Amino acid sequence: MRNRLAICLACALQSPALAAPKPTALGEIITALDGVDDDAAARSATALGDRPEPMAHEALLDALAWGVASDVAAPAIAALAKHPAPPDLALLRRYTGHHDAAVRSAALAALALYPDPIARNAIAQALRDPNATVRAAAAQAAVKGHVKAAIDPLFALLGLGEDSAGKALAAMADAELVRRIGDQLGKVPDPALASCLGLILLRPDFGPDTERVEVVRALAKITDASATAALTDYINATPANPPRASRAEAVKIVEARGAAT
Repeated sequence: MRNRLAICLACALQSPALAAPKPTALGEIITALDGVDDDAAARSATALGDRPEPMAHEALLDALAWGVASDVAAPAIAALAKHPAPPDLALLRRYTGHHDAAVRSAALAALALYPDPIARNAIAQALRDPNATVRAAAAQAAVKGHVKAAIDPLFALLGLGEDSAGKALAAMADAELVRRIGDQLGKVPDPALASCLGLILLRPDFGPDTERVEVVRALAKITDASATAALTDYINATPANPPRASRAEAVKIVEARGAAT
């Protein structure tokens, strides 16, 4: 009985219906990318990004160079960036001016992977894009690509209370930049400034603690409730032991404000 079961199982595994599907040939994927079905083309673009063959990268470059629908361009750009190469730069820079915001955002995310002045300048310029979603994508790209040219435009956006700018500055901040952020008191909306400083405090890689103390003191100068909330978040996220001067000072500030209300 056991032998018959084993024979039946072996036969079933050899059945065409249960056989593992053959991988799609590269030529078929490229053909679908060039087809009229945008959904199929978008899937093909994504699939090409997972292929290591140089021909797959070239097919994405060619498709983007000739022009594809917006729904195809965004995944094609993301796929292209999985294997960054210098010849991509000019094309990606061109797509930062695309009429579709999602495509512009995709191009900026891709450019963050290219350590080149062309890419960095494009990211910094995109922080002035009229679309908030694109500006947020540029801010994220500035962080990922360590784009120092983006710092001044980010401060301009922080002055407008733009959340993405505060997050980007917080992620990029070192001790020198923290001092500059603290100097923005009265120049930018208090909630935006408090949020940015609070995010710096929550960074596990920011320090030493003497620098965190300076951030706590900068928050202490902000009378808005958002500063108290940022300090409270820091206290809650930081263990009481081992003792940390920045946490102790934050506790005193929050307790004093609580007693004053």
